[in-house]
Parts: sequence; C-alpha cells; structure tokens
Amino acid sequence: MLERNHIEELMRRALALAERGGGKTMPNPMVGCVLVNPEGRVLGEGYHAQAGGPHAEVAALEASRVAANDVRGAIAIVSLEPCAAHGRTAACTDALSSAGISSVFYGTRDPATGAGGERALEAAGIAVTGGILLAEAERLNEAWLHFVRTSRPFFHIKTAQTLNGRVTRGREGDRWITGKAAQTEVHRLRRLTPAVMVGAGTVLDDDPLLTVRKWPPPGNTNRDIEWPEVQPIRIVLDSGLRTPRDSNLVRSAAAQPVWIFCSQSADATRRKALIDRGVDVIPIVGSDEGVDLQAVSDTLAARGVAGVLVEPGPTLATSFVAAGLVDRWTMFLAPDWVTAKGALPLLLSDRPRNGFRLDKPEWQSHGRDAAVTGLVETVSDG
Repeated sequence: MLERNHIEELMRRALALAERGGGKTMPNPMVGCVLVNPEGRVLGEGYHAQAGGPHAEVAALEASRVAANDVRGAIAIVSLEPCAAHGRTAACTDALSSAGISSVFYGTRDPATGAGGERALEAAGIAVTGGILLAEAERLNEAWLHFVRTSRPFFHIKTAQTLNGRVTRGREGDRWITGKAAQTEVHRLRRLTPAVMVGAGTVLDDDPLLTVRKWPPPGNTNRDIEWPEVQPIRIVLDSGLRTPRDSNLVRSAAAQPVWIFCSQSADATRRKALIDRGVDVIPIVGSDEGVDLQAVSDTLAARGVAGVLVEPGPTLATSFVAAGLVDRWTMFLAPDWVTAKGALPLLLSDRPRNGFRLDKPEWQSHGRDAAVTGLVETVSDG
C-alpha cells in the first residue's frame, strides 16, 4: 500500500505532466496521469496533449504497453477525476477498468460530470480516492473550472508597475518595468493560457509579438519533463483597426493566430487589408470606451476560449476593472520610483467604479522584482 506522501509525490508528477498540454487542450482541461504498481514503480505516464487527442489515462496506458509493463492491479494517479462520458474519445473510466486498474487517486473533481467518473469507477470495482493535492489541482485548471461553472472565460490580468504605481517609465525611459526573471515568469503564464490579450495602445507603443519565447529557462525543463512548443492565440482589442499592417502581430498572423476585435463601424478597407494578411477580424458591438468587453467575453466563450491572459495598458486595465471581469490579478513590482514625464499610472481613475481585493494573495520573488497574485474579490464601498 502506498504511503500518503508517496501518493502526493506522484500527484505532483501528474500535475507537472498536465502542464505540458497548457494552451493546446482548449476547451478541455489539462490532465496528467501516472500508473504505478502497488510498490510504487512507475509503469507508464501520459498527459492530454491537445483537444480531440487521447486523454491522459489512455496516453499513460499506451506508454505502459509500449514499455511492455503489465498494469493489471496497478494504481492510477490522475490530476482530474477520470471522465465517464463518450465524446470525441472513449470514456477514460472504461479504459481504466478494461486494463485492470485496481485503484485511482485523483486531484480535483470534474464539475461537468457531477462525480459520474468516480461512480463509474466504483461500479467497476475500482477503489477511488479524490482530493489529493486539491488546491494545486484546482489552481492548475482554474480557468477551465471557472469556464465550466460560469460559461465565461477566466480573465487573468497581468501588470507590472514601479513603487509609485507607474506602468511605463516615460518616453525617455526603458521600455521594460521588470527584469529578465519576471519576464520569464510572464512567458510561463502565456505558455499555460489559451489566449493573450492586449489593447490597441500596446500594439502601437510596443509592437509586441505576444509569443512564448523564454520558457522553459535554460537548464530547467520543469522536473525533467520536456515542454513542447505551444503558442497562444493573440488577441487585440482595437475598435478603430489602428493596428499597423506591418506590425509584428500582423506579419506573423499567417503562422500563429491573431484575432482583432473591432467596432462594427470600423473602416472596411482596413478590415480587408488585415484579413488578407491572415488576421481574424471580429466586428463587435461598441461602447464609450471602445469594444464592449462583455460582448468580447461572450464571443470568446462561444469560440471555446476558457482562459485569457490580459496584458493591459492603463486604458484596458481600467475598462476591465469597470466591467467587473477580472478573475485573477498578478502584479509585478519593480523596486524603482519613477518621476519621468509621461510615466503612466496603472489605472486612469484613482477611484474605480468597483473596489476589489486579492483573496489569499501569494507573494513571489523574481530576481530583483516581486510579484503578488490572487483571485479578485469585489469590495462594496457601502
């Protein structure tokens, strides 16, 4: 019988495997699976690599078959409750039962099935224990869990600011607020998220690529697990279609998706020019601040986008706060006090319509910079 600490160690391995599918499993969750014999020897492991492909349990069973390991009586450690539904792939519960698995330990329950997976396994005579490293398992798939429960994308806001709350250093300052270690962490967040979003102002000022380029860092392959190259969908909110046709985003649109949300009255010639270069231009209802964020959210949900990493300038950050659409906020803090002319504050209003706070904030160091992250809770002024 495996000890609890050994089961948790194997679950950490399953969670690390699951991360490999980040950005490719949409609209499915990230899932990892490790199969071991009763003494704890690994027989096979796998992860859900992309939507429509084999689930983690099936991938682990196949890996054990290739290695000529007999899994009858084996134990499955899975980051998410195995599915019992038949969709594009067969039910994982059937695969585990047919293989002769004796027991299953999983991290978090699948809210889409209502414990159907656990019940199916128990009906097949398989012992089931849930809640192993529950907090870690929920954190890994927080965007997907939110999407299943609310039918709305999970918006994770990422900002970087100086000690005095400036998100730019002014026209004469360095473009970067934070150092290389913090920038590497941002690329990790991009790697785990289906889509990255910016406003038109960021495109005009910085001409970003919004791709993953600094993850994993040299010498670190995340606990000996190789990371396949994955790039997020790149989204721009640009009501007037000001995005230049020679920008980095447009020039790379044919190779990696770029979606631009614009107003319904945006210039037709500009729209055609962007479409001709491979950009997916999406007209959307407008508002006083530009494209309506609720309409953007609804469109993304209809396209199956479960999570978005938003890297906003002050205008877009203010709009998200006003719309009440912020689910997680990660704020990087550089140890500098900036006084240069033109250095912009985080929000355009010192008193946003909705106050908020971070629930159970987590602090981390990234080289010379600090970061705080937490789920956002709205706070009433009353």
